[in-house]
Formats: sequence, structure tokens, C-alpha cells
Amino acid sequence: MKKEVVRVEMDLKKIFLTPPNTRREQITLLVMMVVLFIMFFGPICFTEIHPVKAILLSCLPALSVSWGWIVLLRSLFRKSEFCQQVKD
Repeated sequence: MKKEVVRVEMDLKKIFLTPPNTRREQITLLVMMVVLFIMFFGPICFTEIHPVKAILLSCLPALSVSWGWIVLLRSLFRKSEFCQQVKD
């Protein structure tokens, strides 16, 4: 008996654009944002940059890196939720 081959593709739009919908994702995103904000804000707070500019300079990379981490974790551990079958 021959098995039928099914092609599966990752839905990249769904992985990147879906907000964190599980409690674990929300907590992971929040913790990563706080840790990265502290890492990026630490060296900046000792310079002569205006505080608002320093906060913005720290928030942008913290948000982008933590969102990238969530996308990586989704693609590794929740792969079945973001796959779609492709017809040949």
C-alpha cells in the first residue's frame, strides 16, 4: 500500500502578525521586553541623552528582538498551528 505524500508550508503571515494569544506567549514576550529594555537602557542612562530619547532608543530594539524571539519559538514549538497543506 502506497502512502500519499502531503506537502506542508509554514504560514509566515500568520506567524509574524498574530498577536500572542496564549498566556505562555504573553508572559514570555513581557519578560523578554523587560530584560532587553534593561540591557539596552543601562548604558544609555549614563550618557547625556534626553531621558525620553533614551527610553525610545531602548524600547525599539527591545520590542523588535523580543517579537523575533516569539516568532522563533512559535516556529519551533507550535509548528502545527501555523502550517497549511499545499495541493499539488
